[in-house]
Amino acid sequence: MVKELISVCGICICASLICKITEKHTKEQAVMLSIAVCVFVMLLMLSGIPVIFGKADKMAAIAGLDTEYITVIFKSLGICYLTQFSADICRDCGETAAASAAEIFGKIQLIVLSLPLFEQLIERITRIME
Repeated sequence: MVKELISVCGICICASLICKITEKHTKEQAVMLSIAVCVFVMLLMLSGIPVIFGKADKMAAIAGLDTEYITVIFKSLGICYLTQFSADICRDCGETAAASAAEIFGKIQLIVLSLPLFEQLIERITRIME
């Protein structure tokens, strides 16, 4: 696990240095390298997700929590990570408006995802108040 982290960090640092060197000559190639590294890191990150889900399901079962809450948390994290990755890539390309649009869309998706939980919370509060 630590070896993978060190490897990924090393790849990211090397790619960043290469991007800085090549962007003087061709900015397009630097951006393509940056995108390729981001996709590579995301694919490596996806390989660890089944382990996380397995442990989270075990902990939820032990605690007696509804798996719907765990699902919402992990979907929210996924939305945050994807939004951040895409916004950062847009900023690297100099497209700050597109980055802002991606961030706003991600925030709206978080609200939409959490609406059922808010409904359940309001229902429980209403039942308690009666």
